[in-house]
Amino acid sequence: MAKAGLFQSRESYRLALPVMVFLYLVTQIPRAKELVLKGAGLTPDDAMRLTEVRDLLNGQGWYDLFQHRVLPPGGLSMHWSRYIDGPMAAIMSALQPLLGPDMAGRGLAIIWPLVMGVTFMLMSARLTRQLYGYRAAFLSLLVITYYELLSGSGFGVGSTDHHAVQIILMLGIVAMVVLPGRPVLRGVVAGGCAALSLAVGLEMILVVALAGVILVATYIVGAEGSGKRLMGFATALAALCPVLMAGQLSPALWNVPVCDALSPPLLAVTFAAFACSAVIVATGRWLSAPLARAAVTLASAVVAAAVLLPMVRPCLAGPYTALSEEIQRTVLAQIEEIRPAGFFFLNDGGRAISLLLPFYLITALFAATVVANRGRGIVILAFLVFGGVLSFWQIRMLNMGLPLAALAFGAGGAWALEQHRTGLRNAGVAAVLFVLLSKPLGVGFITLTWKGPGPITGQTAQSDQCNEIDQLARLDEAPPGIIFNPINIGPIILWATRHSITSAPYHRSADAFANGLLPFSGDEAALREAVERTKSDYILLCKGDITGTKDSIGSQLANGAVRAWLADVPISAPNLRLLRVIR
Repeated sequence: MAKAGLFQSRESYRLALPVMVFLYLVTQIPRAKELVLKGAGLTPDDAMRLTEVRDLLNGQGWYDLFQHRVLPPGGLSMHWSRYIDGPMAAIMSALQPLLGPDMAGRGLAIIWPLVMGVTFMLMSARLTRQLYGYRAAFLSLLVITYYELLSGSGFGVGSTDHHAVQIILMLGIVAMVVLPGRPVLRGVVAGGCAALSLAVGLEMILVVALAGVILVATYIVGAEGSGKRLMGFATALAALCPVLMAGQLSPALWNVPVCDALSPPLLAVTFAAFACSAVIVATGRWLSAPLARAAVTLASAVVAAAVLLPMVRPCLAGPYTALSEEIQRTVLAQIEEIRPAGFFFLNDGGRAISLLLPFYLITALFAATVVANRGRGIVILAFLVFGGVLSFWQIRMLNMGLPLAALAFGAGGAWALEQHRTGLRNAGVAAVLFVLLSKPLGVGFITLTWKGPGPITGQTAQSDQCNEIDQLARLDEAPPGIIFNPINIGPIILWATRHSITSAPYHRSADAFANGLLPFSGDEAALREAVERTKSDYILLCKGDITGTKDSIGSQLANGAVRAWLADVPISAPNLRLLRVIR
């Protein structure tokens, strides 16, 4: 019976697995070519990561997490993790003698995401096979290659930020929560993955919290081994978080509370979670009724919340509280990943079709599978629904469910293909095809309606050519200095040149956020004041850009306007305009 159809047998699956991995790698060749030949395809975060890694190799201290060429001489404090920089530095160090510093960085930006992508494919396929069989595992491999949100979430060429690592760790956590047997080991591994994820970044903290809630809920209802799994998770999490914090944070900062990285407030939360778990499991030896266990859980949570609230209250408003209301209203509004899903349905149909609708369709298809199997897979569905609902607050919250999208697609697709009712099977096949074809469908929608992601009011609409390493590297034809720059190309300037910059999109500096947009979108006086305040030597613009309105000073300068206090600097970059400040 297990060998009844194609990809339902072990033999056909083992044949398909390397083919699908190879297909994924082949789809990345065009992006790799663009990166190698022109330095195209890096986001600001990708370039900033490469810069951090290079600085580490060039002697910057492990605990020194400043970008000293942003707003010099003070620099910009970064909240990123050295646990990502370390292995990347090893790869770049091995490549530099062969390729030189620049090409070694481009090589790293190819190797790292592909390794992450193959790792995710193998992990996702293995978990899907264990839970739902070979056909589902094959479909999960297929969707990773063809669904843009999966293939591009840290697994596409150029992606050197930490999102791929966190997605892999989240998949590991869920696997340890749902797989049967060996509860202590699985709990400890889940807690270790959660601690490492928090050390890498706090973007997935809600997933860690949801995993903890699910483990507590399974203990309340009396699932076999649930107490051991819960205590393994809570113990590993509470024990490893301070160790990981100490490993990447200077001892002088161990007592400094911050809200965007491992620090005392979060350590207090993990210890409180351990204490509450210990109380719940200890009292559960005498309280077997679910209602009694739930009452103890609620009482423990209330006490923990009362104790923790004074410490964590400053962090409840999010990481952007240090930014002024004006910056939050004008600058943060331009960041696409924190826009709600509804914005894309109203303003960017192509992206809604290629990114959002497939995720919601996968969730619906898997929900049907869960109902048909009498609740089997409800934990996985909880993560998917969690991410889907939160995406209507911020689109980046899709990442809460993204690690399980391939598994859910595989399980839902296999279930639909096995249905005997023609209507149900046809609906399932249509859903599967829509997800797999969502990227060309999105492109087709843009082509037919001419309603692509284009410039939004108040946003700097830089052309792709202005983001290329090879273009920006030509800024070194001018003597080194401080460049007053648009926000989105700041990190790429750091990687490509010797110059310093005044703007980068990182929330620990209100000035770095504001400098890259507000002065460009205002009048000449505001720009000149900002240039003098930052002691900038140059102003950089992408020719033809519109910043704010067509009458703003940034738009005028980008489109050829001249001012007596500025002089054009001749450089061989046709898409850039570099102006020297005359003092």
